[in-house]
Amino acid sequence: MKKSLLLVVLFCFLAANTVFAQGKIAIIDVQAITFQSKAGQKSINELKSLEQASLKKIEAKRAEVKKLADSINNQKASLSPSALQDKNLELNRKSVELERLEKDLQAEFQTAQAKKWDSILKEVEPVINDYAKEKGFDLVFIVQPGILAYANPAIDITKEIISRFDIKWSKKGTK
Repeated sequence: MKKSLLLVVLFCFLAANTVFAQGKIAIIDVQAITFQSKAGQKSINELKSLEQASLKKIEAKRAEVKKLADSINNQKASLSPSALQDKNLELNRKSVELERLEKDLQAEFQTAQAKKWDSILKEVEPVINDYAKEKGFDLVFIVQPGILAYANPAIDITKEIISRFDIKWSKKGTK
């Protein structure tokens, strides 16, 4: 893993040196595109709705577990040992169901989020390519948090890409 990352960094460095000497480069912040574009905002709202629905399911299951636990605590003295054991088994089963539900809903959310971000990136890619060709860029780097230490803000074309992507996305929505 470290070797492949080192090779990628080395390749980027060599490619950047060559391009600095010969052509134009630009950077784009994909995270900004996903959060600031109209398509990204719509996806965020859809994900918030999914998250709220998931939280309602979890809260309902938690209430069910709490109600059963309270019931057991209130009836402890009056239940026979076998009835108490059955109630405790049921409580354990419902607690495990709650944990599974939380994990399943979290995985469902992460999958939905990844699909939405991938969809946005696939839609914005032709916008980036067209813009780069139109403006004569030889290389466009995608900036991700923690990867690039510094880039001159003058080579950042994120705002232009968001603007063009929003126009394209709005036209797509009206068709």
